[in-house]
Amino acid sequence: MPLCELDWGKRMERMKNFFLYVFSIVIIPALILSCSTPSFYLQKEPVTGVYHSVKKGETLWSIARAYNVNLQDLAEANNINNSGSLEEGSALFIPEAKGVIDDVAASVKATDTEAKTTSSPAKIKQSIESYNEKNVKNDTGTSKKPDQKNLPPAVKPEKTKHAKLAPREGEMPTELPPAAKPGGEKLERKPKARSAPEEKEEIQFEKRRFIWPVRGTVKTHFGIQPNKTYHNWIKIVSTAGTQVKASASGIVIYSSQLKDYGETVIVRHEENFATVYTHLRKRYVKTDQNVKKGDVIALIGETDENGNAYMNFEVRLNGKARNPLFFLP
Repeated sequence: MPLCELDWGKRMERMKNFFLYVFSIVIIPALILSCSTPSFYLQKEPVTGVYHSVKKGETLWSIARAYNVNLQDLAEANNINNSGSLEEGSALFIPEAKGVIDDVAASVKATDTEAKTTSSPAKIKQSIESYNEKNVKNDTGTSKKPDQKNLPPAVKPEKTKHAKLAPREGEMPTELPPAAKPGGEKLERKPKARSAPEEKEEIQFEKRRFIWPVRGTVKTHFGIQPNKTYHNWIKIVSTAGTQVKASASGIVIYSSQLKDYGETVIVRHEENFATVYTHLRKRYVKTDQNVKKGDVIALIGETDENGNAYMNFEVRLNGKARNPLFFLP
């Protein structure tokens, strides 16, 4: 009996050691690998929006203003290089819009009118008076305007036409400053700065930030597609075996095969940029490896449904997909 108990104890100890070995060799590395996969750079953002039919007189800027969307995002999503190149009747995809705006001009005018009304002199004076009334308190803590009759003689204002109580320290003035100095000399008026609605944004390009990872033909562009799907990448078709180069200097943060992406390399660059190279045939770099702009990192070889060798290329800023063509020469 003691021998059986000894044998049983040894068996349990061996089984325990075996499971610990399997867990440390197989399970833990798998967990680490799954956690280290940079899904932050490969996530597919759910894209919502509407299609706007461009009407006569509408511009990219006015459409962006009407829908309250970023002009740059609107341009990149629709691959528009020139804000003045909109054609009447063309369909423009508006990211994240909830509904179609039929009259863009009326919408922009209403927004501008609201902005001007909010910043009008009458509104400003009303705000000043409201502020002063709220900040003059009596003994009970309620708002009350100062009683001129009960002021001590030393602080009573002179009964002149233009006499006003001087604002207390930290208090807003009770009226807007006069247009002229006491001596009658006119103040030099500065030209009025344009209001925010009048300041038109410009589409931004950084054509020298990255180099082409491979020489070929762009078959699929970034953004909205004819079938109404949305791509975070451009598809470049080239010859099988063509070298893929790092678009800029950086550090490889991922180099492995990835489901739905094939052989994949991700390089992180300065200023929170990253470039993503997918559907490769062979990789030449490893994770944590430093690369310079133009270094060979892989080869093209995977083929599409038409038998063409290709790769997909992404540019991301702070994890958000950007149009690569806005950053390539």
